[in-house]
Amino acid sequence: MENMSEKIYTSHALEALPEQKPVRADVFIAEQIPHYSRSYLQDLIKQGLVAINNKVAKSSTIVKPLDHVTVSIPPVPSISYKGGPEIEGKLQNFDVKIIYEHKEFLIVAKPAGLMVHKPSAYNTDVTLVDWLLSRWQQLKMVGDQDRPGIVHRLDKDTSGLMVIPRTNYAHFKFSDLFKNRAIKKTYLAIVRGHPDRTGSIDFPIDRDPITRNKMSHQSGQGRAALTHYKVLEYFTDTTLVEVLPVTGRTHQIRVHFNAIGHPLEGDILYGKKSSRIDRQALHATSLSFAFDGEPFSFSESMPADMQVAIDQLKK
Repeated sequence: MENMSEKIYTSHALEALPEQKPVRADVFIAEQIPHYSRSYLQDLIKQGLVAINNKVAKSSTIVKPLDHVTVSIPPVPSISYKGGPEIEGKLQNFDVKIIYEHKEFLIVAKPAGLMVHKPSAYNTDVTLVDWLLSRWQQLKMVGDQDRPGIVHRLDKDTSGLMVIPRTNYAHFKFSDLFKNRAIKKTYLAIVRGHPDRTGSIDFPIDRDPITRNKMSHQSGQGRAALTHYKVLEYFTDTTLVEVLPVTGRTHQIRVHFNAIGHPLEGDILYGKKSSRIDRQALHATSLSFAFDGEPFSFSESMPADMQVAIDQLKK
């Protein structure tokens, strides 16, 4: 193991159950602590930060029933969110809307083009977290210090509704709701071609082995992912669909529709550039959940750029 005296590491002690099937170490760990990507865990193994039964693991090491696995997570640079005139000036370019204010949480509509939080300490882009902290400084104390006030996210170029916990109590409650799939999310998407009128897509999703900012379904491994959809309207060469993801994997909707041969309109990462819209045509249009026994439901109409694209398609 690497000398840890100079840094404070987070240690995870895992034990394989008696019924555990023999499986690669990175696969086993990813199932036990799923908020880390497989590629990141593979890097930890290469660094000698994973041990099985007190012996440093290799990439080829197999976890067997009753094995003891120790994972040491190195510290990451702390991300700093700073306010001031410069940030405020950049934020004026984004029309974030407050849909609902509750004493425990907010519902906001994020515009396309705005990142939810900084992906690393070295990123300088303005984010939704910057916008939130410019209005509610107390959110600095809610949740993870590197993504304060955030319990789920949308891709930078996906628009739509998000729930923002305002207290650590709410952060815990919503984390639990998302974990137990007790929050119903509905999206609108424009996809290429004509998929079946209804369908379910259940390919597992894994990190692409070549392109690090991309996800993939082709390995047949990764984390289970399930997406339901129904067609709202067919156009000449595209389709407007309503999408209900059951799970919440990174890029799930984009990867799943690409997997069945119907990539999202304008999605240059998984499809191709569009003359109708300059980003992936994906909008989180509704959220429904129960908080402390009280039901809540919110909706946000399609943004202008997607509506313009649909108007063009109808012509």
